Amino acid sequence: MPIIETFSAKGCTNQVNFVADREAQFWVRARRNRLLADWACDLTDENNQAYLKQLLDADFAKVESKAAEGFLMLKIRNDLMGFGIFLSAEDLKDVNQRFETQAWLERQK
Repeated sequence: MPIIETFSAKGCTNQVNFVADREAQFWVRARRNRLLADWACDLTDENNQAYLKQLLDADFAKVESKAAEGFLMLKIRNDLMGFGIFLSAEDLKDVNQRFETQAWLERQK
């Protein structure tokens, strides 16, 4: 096999792995957001479908920056405060991490 074909095959493999990894990350973020929405709705008796639609919006699931994650946590925290439920940023971060871990475990099954 010529060296050029070897490099080409290696590049295709890396590209497939990259795409699969990005899809897995998107799936985990979307699942985590759904778990967060369900959790927040259980605490507040909010209309589950409306809140889910808001948190599962493609913008929340697609963006993977720390700023977007921070905005999501701020939004949930402010929404909970509107219902008289006060959580520290650390508490909410712990809940977020727990749901993200659960989403990764569900993805691996």
